[in-house]
Amino acid sequence: MKTLLFLPVISFALALCLGTAAAAEKETQAAIKPTDGWTLHIDAKRHVPKMPEMIAHHYCKNVSGGLIECQLYDGDKADARLIGVEMVVDAATYDKFSKKEKALWHYHKTEIPKVEAVLPDLSPEEAAKTVKDLENTYGKIYILWNPAKTESPVGKPVISILH
Repeated sequence: MKTLLFLPVISFALALCLGTAAAAEKETQAAIKPTDGWTLHIDAKRHVPKMPEMIAHHYCKNVSGGLIECQLYDGDKADARLIGVEMVVDAATYDKFSKKEKALWHYHKTEIPKVEAVLPDLSPEEAAKTVKDLENTYGKIYILWNPAKTESPVGKPVISILH
């Protein structure tokens, strides 16, 4: 009889714990914003049309579906301006693209050396490993506006082809 009275108490405690854990997990997920996680910093040249020496400061993060997204800025100071976005996909995703779409992407194994990529926030060992991981990926760069032409974000966005 005492065991039967004890079962509802255990069931209630278990439900309370599971509910609390689920609420805590939901709260943690809600606390994470899309703006969080832009932690990989890559500096690279040859991204902005007619400005081959300009360094595009990439701030990248992994997002769902194996996609890597990078925000491109004209500097790395607090007042740097967003000038573009780079999408990065793995080889399996790239292989599914049409021939026309593939022409808009660049292969990082050949492009990383051309753009003189530097990972300033990583040790040489960490940077070498990260570059190795990125080599077999493909990137597509959207330049939102060209700071070579104007100080204001005007003009048509373009896809920058690094080939």
